[in-house]
Amino acid sequence: MAIANDIKTNHRQLSHCSVKFLEFVEKNPDSFIRSNFSSLKWHDERVKLQPWPTFVNRKTKKKLAIAHLQVYDLIKKLPRRLFDNNPDKISHYYEIPVDLVKMQLDATNQEHINQLLARGDFIFSPSGIKCIEYNISSDLGGLETPIWQSMYSNVPVISRFMEENKVKIKNNNLLFSLLKYLVDVAGTKWHSHTEINICFVIRNFSEGDWHREKIYLNQIYRDILDSGNKSLNGQIIFCNYHQLNTSNNGVFHRQKQIHILVEFYSGMVMPEIVNCFKNGDILLYNGPITRLLSNKLNLALLSENQDSAIFSDEERQIIKKYIPWTRKLTGGDTTYEGVKIKLEDFVLANREKLLIKPSENYGGIGVCIGNNTPDSLWRENIGRAIKQKSWLVQEYVRSLPYLYQAGENGCAEHNVIWGGFVFGPRYAGEWVRLLPTDDNKGIINRAKGAEEGVVFEVEET
Repeated sequence: MAIANDIKTNHRQLSHCSVKFLEFVEKNPDSFIRSNFSSLKWHDERVKLQPWPTFVNRKTKKKLAIAHLQVYDLIKKLPRRLFDNNPDKISHYYEIPVDLVKMQLDATNQEHINQLLARGDFIFSPSGIKCIEYNISSDLGGLETPIWQSMYSNVPVISRFMEENKVKIKNNNLLFSLLKYLVDVAGTKWHSHTEINICFVIRNFSEGDWHREKIYLNQIYRDILDSGNKSLNGQIIFCNYHQLNTSNNGVFHRQKQIHILVEFYSGMVMPEIVNCFKNGDILLYNGPITRLLSNKLNLALLSENQDSAIFSDEERQIIKKYIPWTRKLTGGDTTYEGVKIKLEDFVLANREKLLIKPSENYGGIGVCIGNNTPDSLWRENIGRAIKQKSWLVQEYVRSLPYLYQAGENGCAEHNVIWGGFVFGPRYAGEWVRLLPTDDNKGIINRAKGAEEGVVFEVEET
């Protein structure tokens, strides 16, 4: 088969290696047969791995890093910059009960906010890189990619391509980066400690389900400790909140003190643990502030205020470059491309280029893409969203098309979302979620059937 030149152009912007892979599959029909990638099966049945990997070079990775870090920095500033951390103002805009806002603000400080874990969702569109969501949470999909990378490298089709083309993959272990970041922060906080224990607290935790991850992470952590301060010890612990206890001295798991707690509970933390965090006995990632900083209305705040003097000239340029037109869905007036509009009338009349989504749902729940929605249903959804006051409308961002394997024996053009991981001030790497362009759902999400894949950074001259 012959691959279209425009597809090759899109891949070439990622790396020369990406084009070489397309040329390789053109000449190797076994690359299209899904059963040849049968080893790419994950224990979580919700995860469907795309057989073909994605190859990026240093230049592409740098573009993604700059975009993620700059948008992340702006979102972290919103509560203070736009609302002066006033719970009543925050409650009114986000439609969150004021007591809940106070609890979230009380369980954080600026140092904590600057150290959080996050993942942005970006798209390479015809007009550049655009951010469609930002999840400032420790419960992040895609953290499994280092394990996936080793799985991909051992697939005969992929290993043959890399061997024939002398592809050099840069070692970039996302979990190593995460643990290294956590222990670096802890080392700055507790210079004299000889032990740093990290606890991943997981909802519906079962020891058997996480056995492989526990062994793998402890091996990585031991390597980190051995390569740094030789006198520092510690281990990775997996559990749920019921297996922890607190005292005046901190948080413990079976008499072993926990120094770093990473919650996989969407921000929910036991009050006793929050108190230990406030007392300085534990580092907490990310905790109650998750709900506010991950709220999808944050992109609306950036877009609505992109010309405001509240942002510097540089910040306004960042917003214009990376944030698509986004608004809180209300019945009032706003602007579109500098022209004053009545928001409800505009949204009803421009269904084909818009989408709406609730501000706090995850997994693609509630997302409604106008171009895939009958006009009558669109109008019904808009009316309900305006009444609820907590939805946003966003200009639909179209992905550049990329070619990936599809079906039992074939390939197809796909839309791609790039999920980039940020740990405090550090960009750590990315993964991709993708969906065939002819899929009429259009929602690129694990829960909606999208596939996931690894990104290899290649060394190119």
